[in-house]
Amino acid sequence: MTTLSDPDVSSRLSQFLASARNNLDGLSIQSGEEIGDEWRIATFPWAAQPLAILRPANADIIAPLLKLAANAQLAVYPVSRGRNWGLGSRLPTEDALVLDLSGLDRILALDMTSGTVRIEPGVTFATLQARLKHEGLAFHLPSFGGPTDASVLANALERGEGSGAYGDRFGRMWDLDVALTTGERLRTGHTRSGSEQSASIHARPAGPLIEGLFSQSNFGIVLSATIELQPTLPYAAAILADIGTGEALDKAVPVLRRLITSGMIAPQSLVLWDGAKRASSLVGRYAPQTNELLSKPNQWGASALIFSPHPDLMRITQQIVESELSSVADEITVQSDRDEKGQRQETILTGFADGGNVMSGYWGKKVRPDIPGNMDLDRCGFVWLCPVVPFDAEAIRTVNSILADTSQSERIFAALGLQAISSRALHCYVSLAWDRDEPEAEKEAMRAHSQITAQLDQSGFSLYRLGLMDLAHLPRPCQSWNEVCDRLKTALDPAGILSPGRT
Repeated sequence: MTTLSDPDVSSRLSQFLASARNNLDGLSIQSGEEIGDEWRIATFPWAAQPLAILRPANADIIAPLLKLAANAQLAVYPVSRGRNWGLGSRLPTEDALVLDLSGLDRILALDMTSGTVRIEPGVTFATLQARLKHEGLAFHLPSFGGPTDASVLANALERGEGSGAYGDRFGRMWDLDVALTTGERLRTGHTRSGSEQSASIHARPAGPLIEGLFSQSNFGIVLSATIELQPTLPYAAAILADIGTGEALDKAVPVLRRLITSGMIAPQSLVLWDGAKRASSLVGRYAPQTNELLSKPNQWGASALIFSPHPDLMRITQQIVESELSSVADEITVQSDRDEKGQRQETILTGFADGGNVMSGYWGKKVRPDIPGNMDLDRCGFVWLCPVVPFDAEAIRTVNSILADTSQSERIFAALGLQAISSRALHCYVSLAWDRDEPEAEKEAMRAHSQITAQLDQSGFSLYRLGLMDLAHLPRPCQSWNEVCDRLKTALDPAGILSPGRT
């Protein structure tokens, strides 16, 4: 393990920094006391720290920079925008050189006819949406609840989701430009054989497909990729349904699944929330609503997004969905994205987001802001757990029960949201919030996290997305999986310096 307290590491670091400064133009370096607090803390306790912050001005110097680090046997941990709150923020897996990719912020190509965009890691959700709006918004990127200054590319590589039919970002990404610690650089799409035309419109060239090797892994650093955008249809609405208590899920779940299998609601367009999750997203914005939801913690709600190219089809779709939901919901509300004059508003239905879900991270604080800030610097205690569960009522109640049983403390606020990725499976968003300025609250939150992780595993609910805290709790894979991954790691990162312990 790399640690700055090791004299040998300190010596190698000094030599590496000198070599990098002398040989790589366009590289900014911070080390020692120059490294600010925003690089040293997260929303939960973590020991690893940055050895230095490396900021390349362009993608071309990254492969040679990685080779220098490999020669020096210094670990490297890439960060795009550092907004991975609740999963690790900017902190490395172990003491490492942190490679800050936020300066690689170009939109390299945008095709508003085919609906594709090619971006670098520093491009944010807000930046991309502003550009799409400027170009007429014929296409958009499905929105998400996280901070709008987060990296689109990093979110996709970590298999984060958006709201809408194209919400599976990684599934709609191709032609990755990858830098390896060997100093090599490769493209995974048609560009590898020189066909730029095919690469811009087609995701799967003949031969092996290796994009998956660079998602949630430590095999290489993705410098850019092409992402397919969602068509912005002229008619859209959000349908909100109050389902009732956990027992009401028995009737509601078959209806919700049927709406997906029938095609009335697209995958990634249906979300279930418990009362706590619905409330925590409203903190500081709609206090009366928040208090009402908290008075009914076991009340479940569902939200579905529907889209249509034609007003008649939209009317019929809305009628069918409302009719189906009316049999299992206490109340139904339809929210259009048009005002009383028929003008379209900027909402999540067309990719606009306000980062409101970040408010969930402030629920553990005694004083809550009207708008979220930097959760790390604001000393928010917050952690995500992301299991996948069957889309059935009993599984939902089991997860909810695990959460209730292990987070009874008044110092911890627990919440649960679930997104339907198909009619078979739900991605769960389990969150714990507390105040990092209260030592006892932090201890209780860490215990609760460990207990929830263990009980999810015992219930057969595997994680589909990992944070730093999850790495120590992962079930042990079979021997053949470890052996194959070790061989891949040796081939692509022979020095073993890239995000050690990440895979």
